[in-house]
Amino acid sequence: MLTESLTATASDTNATSAPPAPTTAPATAPATGGWTPQGQLADAEPIDQVVNPDKSVTATWPKGAAAGHALTVKLRAARNSGKIVIHLDIANDSGQQVSMNEGVFTGGAVLDASGNDLNMDNFDSLWTLGAGSSDGNIDPGQPLVGDFVVDAPAAGSTLNAYWTQAVGVNGIMAGIILIRDIPIN
Repeated sequence: MLTESLTATASDTNATSAPPAPTTAPATAPATGGWTPQGQLADAEPIDQVVNPDKSVTATWPKGAAAGHALTVKLRAARNSGKIVIHLDIANDSGQQVSMNEGVFTGGAVLDASGNDLNMDNFDSLWTLGAGSSDGNIDPGQPLVGDFVVDAPAAGSTLNAYWTQAVGVNGIMAGIILIRDIPIN
């Protein structure tokens, strides 16, 4: 169970059983600009991450895993009025237990470029994301694909997304997947 502060400030008041809320730790900027994860987010699972030519991001876990033997997360964020629609495509070929669903009862969150929590619209009409399997895990051959919606950030051109208790570590669902600097199209 996660007991430490994750980071940033919480602004999501819609969900009654939300993931552990980012709390009081102010975001700090590293020397190269951007946001430095604090608390347990600083100990997220190592991943490989690439920005594709279409400004989508592909992340794989575990870091260094060969194609076809990893959890693959593809994200593409696009503005739609005062919202950001994030297209998500997750496939689990890692051989490990993975749970990264989005919605009211999950450990997923989206942060702006400064590390501030963005409100997720759990029941927005643009929401199309379906479960990866009946038990909430992302099973091999059962990808989690679709769109979810967050409020547009007040400033910045990138987002950060994370999922707590997303991947099995030593038989316990505890690993955090953090994907940084997702461009907003």
